[in-house]
Amino acid sequence: MPTYAAVFDIGTTAVKGALAGKNGSFLCERTVQLETDYESNGIVEQNPHDWWEAVKLITRQWWVEDGIDPDQVVMITFTGQMEDVIPITQHQTAERALLYADTRAGAEAEWLKQQFPEIVQQTGNPISATTPLAKLVHMKKHKPTTYEDVQCFVFSSKDYVIFRLTGAIATDPTTAATTGMMNVRTRQWETGHVSLAGLDADKLPTILDAADVAGYVDEQAAQDTGLSQATPVLCGSGDAAASAIGAGAVTSGDSYCYIGTTGWIAGIQEAVKPDAAAHGHFHLAHLPADVIISVAPLLNAGNVYQWGADTFASEASDDRFSDFETLIRQAEPGSNGVLFLPYLQGERNPVNDSKAKGAFWGIGPDTKKCDLARAVIEGICLSLRQVMDVQKLASDDVLTVVGGGTKSAAWCQTLADVLERPVRITPENAYMAAIGGASPAFIRLGWAADYDDFAERFIKVPGSKIYNPNQHTVAMYRSRYQQFLRMYPGLKGMHQPE
Repeated sequence: MPTYAAVFDIGTTAVKGALAGKNGSFLCERTVQLETDYESNGIVEQNPHDWWEAVKLITRQWWVEDGIDPDQVVMITFTGQMEDVIPITQHQTAERALLYADTRAGAEAEWLKQQFPEIVQQTGNPISATTPLAKLVHMKKHKPTTYEDVQCFVFSSKDYVIFRLTGAIATDPTTAATTGMMNVRTRQWETGHVSLAGLDADKLPTILDAADVAGYVDEQAAQDTGLSQATPVLCGSGDAAASAIGAGAVTSGDSYCYIGTTGWIAGIQEAVKPDAAAHGHFHLAHLPADVIISVAPLLNAGNVYQWGADTFASEASDDRFSDFETLIRQAEPGSNGVLFLPYLQGERNPVNDSKAKGAFWGIGPDTKKCDLARAVIEGICLSLRQVMDVQKLASDDVLTVVGGGTKSAAWCQTLADVLERPVRITPENAYMAAIGGASPAFIRLGWAADYDDFAERFIKVPGSKIYNPNQHTVAMYRSRYQQFLRMYPGLKGMHQPE
């Protein structure tokens, strides 16, 4: 009877689950969509119970519809969204999760930067309105009773599900590095400045390696999910590390691009570059212990594409994404002179401005809806180009791109044209984070020697689709890029009251 490692990818838009075989095969892929609450004052939240219910639904489908025996699942591992704040109260509940895109703590972030400028050097990461440390200070200030009732905070969606499965409260170094509270060099909490910020360091979870066993499926979780009691559950990793492994970015010098709800350009390196954090770059602990991931993150990527589809596709369409793609193809590259600044959720890279807004520029009497639709994806790609330039990753090498955004052929081709380099889309791209997220289980089970071995055997395989830059449009986009660089500085301050 074959055995499997179960892997769950708990993202922003969906929970994905799959079973990984010893030979690297993935089967029984299941997806459950999620709802996100966007409110005024920068509030972005999800209900953690939805993640748990999605995991329960996926496991039931495995047993009932796919005919899997629960005893065939010999290990469970996870990846998931990071930089969240998920309070687990004394009553062991978590009603709301503040997501990474939540920017309500802008004032607290500025206070932290003024009071504790050394934080950036200690953690290797910038402080912004999205940083969990700032969110915790905001919670204690504005909701002190809620803060005091919290037993412990976790910072990734997968941490919460691990808690529901095992009762263990833990996080991984990749996730912990996004909190503003972990030293990326030592991979330990900086409890001193946590206390100086007025917070209780005892409310932080234990940091475990991704391949460490966090706990075992307990009796109640076994009843809820059908998983066999005492199945080992690994700590797993935050999605940035899993996506890097899924893109084959393991050793120093590798790079990749992620375009999901948010996006980032990432490079693997051996040490934190001087002043990189001052430019808004994150330095995250990678799964191999001797390297880090330098990430230039964007708040605006797939969420902007979603907005474009909702705004410009026909309301009567049964498939708004297909309708939106058709609109994009109807416009010529360059969008008939229209430029789009994609800062719908504020932005943190290459500018760090939680109040930044999106904007169209260049609309004239001959502008059509299809021009606006195409300008949306061009704006996202130009923003990614700016991030790549700041990261100094410009190269003629093929760039591996992962994430749900790769489903859009128009987006992928535009990205290749704007970045002026070939773009590689690997097979099973929508599950690349989950595939990378399975790697700790492969190592723990002895199915792979290390992360290099995992990538060579299961990631770097034939069958990728390559989008080559169209030389007829590269020069045009190079010119458009120079115009794009002037948009934010020219519009900065327009959203501020006089």
